[in-house]
Amino acid sequence: MRPVRVSLLALVTGLAAVGSLADDAAIDPGALDNLQKAYPAAPEGMERKVILLPHKERGADDDFRVELVVGRTVPTDGVNIHRFGGELKEVDIPGWGFSYHVVEGALAQPASTRLAGTGEAKPRFVPGPSRLVPYNSRLPLVVMVPTGCEVRWRLWRAAPEVHSAPTR
Repeated sequence: MRPVRVSLLALVTGLAAVGSLADDAAIDPGALDNLQKAYPAAPEGMERKVILLPHKERGADDDFRVELVVGRTVPTDGVNIHRFGGELKEVDIPGWGFSYHVVEGALAQPASTRLAGTGEAKPRFVPGPSRLVPYNSRLPLVVMVPTGCEVRWRLWRAAPEVHSAPTR
């Protein structure tokens, strides 16, 4: 299957929130089709965030993983360490064999250390729950988050060499 070139504007206006794509990124047409047919809309009080990964041939994606990080941009003092709680759970879509992710738990107020900060409060992304998932450009990565949350992601690539563990 050949990748389809889709502009980000067409994705955002046609399919709700799609993040982290360059304009005219090569997207697998199966991912768009699966998004429209199989994945549910966000429930009340939640937002559906969608990541469409750049197309890779079958087998080429085995060396990659995607880290999903859910959080919020909040004012911080620049001294203390802040972190949101919650959990990122995987939910199966009945009859499809696909899954999406849902944040469970509160993301209202971050926990933080209590050092005496003297700096001004500046907005900063504060992470919450995260998860490492397999790379699959044929399926969208769908994450349901509480309204106002962000989903950030990054790619992890395995080293080309695989080592054997010795018997001792």
